This record gives sequence, structure tokens and C-alpha cells, in this order.
Amino acid sequence: MSKSKITGILLAGGESRRFGSHKAFAKLNQKYFYEYAIEALEGNVGKVFIVSHPTLVEQFRSQTTVEVIQDLPGLKGNGPLAGMFTVMQKEASDWYVVLPCDTPFVTDELVQQLITFTKDQSIDAVVPVINGRQQPIIAVYHSRVAKKIEQMLKERHFKMSHLLDSCHVRFVTNQDLQLQGLEFENINNQTEFEKIQEKPMTDFRNKD
Repeated sequence: MSKSKITGILLAGGESRRFGSHKAFAKLNQKYFYEYAIEALEGNVGKVFIVSHPTLVEQFRSQTTVEVIQDLPGLKGNGPLAGMFTVMQKEASDWYVVLPCDTPFVTDELVQQLITFTKDQSIDAVVPVINGRQQPIIAVYHSRVAKKIEQMLKERHFKMSHLLDSCHVRFVTNQDLQLQGLEFENINNQTEFEKIQEKPMTDFRNKD
């Protein structure tokens, strides 16, 4: 599939209360968390959007040339579905690859693999299930889910699981993907961040 028919969505609108500061601007190996997500997306999609919290828009814009937007009026603070819908309304595309800003080990190779499953045009979404846990914001969604999301937002249903329940989803597991081990490791608080920093830096992120 041509990457011009795929758009990248980087969700960076959370307030990161448990982390203590915005996770997008935490650094690992001298690189911001959000930069890892952008690198994973850029080679695989036609365009990338960062959906940001209002207080962070200018900081992002001062550091990256990627387009930074906010949730549509009336949708602010309504979670990943609001961010996804905002980009779907702004940029017409066949598919949308969604990534969060707190998984610094996500890779270009993982995104490539997820996109390969979109050859089946009967599916609405490609969602990893890693060690038994669904990963709906490291996933790929067809444009047709925009109508479902719009209805959910109107009804004040904000859970990603509700969207998946209404879609034809291709779930992919550890066995379907070639993983290096940390791609889905998300950082929720300072303790988890410290543990990641203490790991021997012999993994793939140390190749830069």
C-alpha cells in the first residue's frame, strides 16, 4: 500500500499526572519520547500529526516540524478517541496508524508489520494483543471507523474497548509479530522510568 494513503497519529494530549511532568518530553538516550514515535511513523505514512494538550502546543511547535493540532472544539479531554477523530476529520486517508507518546521503544519495523495486515480490506482495525493484553493505541484503523467514533463521542462513550467491540478487528499476537522485546513497554510513572534507565543499554535503542 502507498504510504500516501496512510496517516500517522501521535497521541500526546494526556496530562501525565502520575509521571509528574509531560511524558512526551522525557528523554531516553538523549532523545525525547515523542521523537521515537515520530521516527517509527515517518517512513511508513504520508503525513504525521501530533495531537497535543493545549498547554504543550507551542513547546512541540518549537521543537519539531511535524504538524501539531488540538482536539476539535467540544472534544478536549475526551481521550484517545477524540484525538483520533480530530485527525480523521482533518486529513482524509485510507488508514491511520496510532501511537502514544510514552512507548520510547516502539520501532519503524513494528509499524511496518502492523500495516501489512491492512491488505485485508474487510477489517476495520489491526490491534496487537501482547502477552494477553490488547494495545489499541499502538494500532492501525481504517477510515470507516470515524463514523463509529463520532457516534461514540456523541454518546459520551470514551473507552477504546467499546470501539473494538463494534469493529471487525484483526488481532495480532506476539506470535504474529517479530519483536525485539520492549516495543510495547509504556512508561507511566517515575519508578518505571528509572527502571528503564537502569536496563543495560545493549538493546536496539542503543544503536543510534
